[in-house]
Amino acid sequence: MALIERDVRLLILAASAGSADGWSYFGFGHAFVANMTGNTVLLGLAVFQYHGDLVHPVISLGCYAAGVVIGSLMTGKVPPGSVWAKAISWTLMLEALLLLGAEAGWIAIHFHASHPASLYWLLAVVALAIGMQSAAMVRLKIPGIVTTYITGTLTTLVTGLVRIVGEGRLQTHTRDVELEERLLMQAGVLSLYFLSAVLTGWLFRYRPIAVGALPALSVLVVAVHGLIYND
Repeated sequence: MALIERDVRLLILAASAGSADGWSYFGFGHAFVANMTGNTVLLGLAVFQYHGDLVHPVISLGCYAAGVVIGSLMTGKVPPGSVWAKAISWTLMLEALLLLGAEAGWIAIHFHASHPASLYWLLAVVALAIGMQSAAMVRLKIPGIVTTYITGTLTTLVTGLVRIVGEGRLQTHTRDVELEERLLMQAGVLSLYFLSAVLTGWLFRYRPIAVGALPALSVLVVAVHGLIYND
């Protein structure tokens, strides 16, 4: 499989994570499903707040961790140097099915066919699904790129830019090209993460019933493509 195909998949997955975070924060009770740093801060603040919300960040943190465990087990036999093993795609397929189930539950709540307490379950399911994606992406071992959280990606992008500006051209042309390609990919991940959040905000305002379709279908496309065209 060509690296360009892998990179396109990563960009789509970054969009799915950004939209899932927006979906969970505005739809499930102000908790994130990908940004565990944010959940940790929210949990810490809630400890001494009057009527502070401990439940939502705890659910998200716990289910995300459980998803990482499941994803790690499912991708545990990915061979070193693999560009995109089939186990990665099967993990993403399970994630997509969980997200589609969450979208179905979201639609039911939207039409008052389900109790609002079901939002806790939706938060748990989506956090579990995103945790699985995170574990799968870690198995790819791509320096400075993870699709579900962007703090590390932003840090490596900025440090890479500082390196280029401060040191000028690198010693070899090959290493210079590799660094520039990695920085472009990191910038792409950040951009897609942001743009998907913008689109999610638009959906909340004009088509709230379809908010969950964006992350679910994005992951499904990557999973199906990966099962058909794997290395």
